[in-house]
Amino acid sequence: MVLVAVAGLFKVSTLKELWRDDRSEFVVAIAAFGGVLTSGLLRGVMIGALISLVQLVRESSRPHVALLGRIPGARRFSDRERHQDNELIPGVLIFRPESSLVYFNVDNVCDAILSRVRAEPVPPKLVLLDLSAAPHVDMQSAHTLGSMADELTAKGIRFQAVEPRSSVRDRLRNEDVDSKLGEVNRFTSIADAIEDFQKSGDQ
Repeated sequence: MVLVAVAGLFKVSTLKELWRDDRSEFVVAIAAFGGVLTSGLLRGVMIGALISLVQLVRESSRPHVALLGRIPGARRFSDRERHQDNELIPGVLIFRPESSLVYFNVDNVCDAILSRVRAEPVPPKLVLLDLSAAPHVDMQSAHTLGSMADELTAKGIRFQAVEPRSSVRDRLRNEDVDSKLGEVNRFTSIADAIEDFQKSGDQ
């Protein structure tokens, strides 16, 4: 009877699509379906929701930190991992964390940035942090970014955060770390920061 009741909810084509496009959602779907068959509808849904929550926390704790390159012929920058023809700027590394920065993920973001900087055969002269994809930065994250900026500056590497949202600018200023991040403002773009750096003759 249970099999007959849930047969209309089970679509092999949808599961195939999830398997092909998103393995994490496939796991949730299979777990929820198995839970419905073995424990009933309510518990099955709760199992699926719990697994979804665990996956969300896991993904949020390790957000993708994109290394950006310049789109050929443009003043715009995008993830070089996805677009291998994007141009790297000599002496410059540009990073974009693709998540809000909060106490449980900011260390992973900073570790990803510092690991890439240390792996460079020749240390960069400038590290840019594109905050355009970070809608929120909490207090601890603001200070952690400031500490990372101090570490890079101590090694002779200029550090600058660019394109933060208004709420993020307010947070960085309120925590008195904006000066460590290059005096964040709403005007300077990635391209502007690179042009200023190149004109300064530091590259």
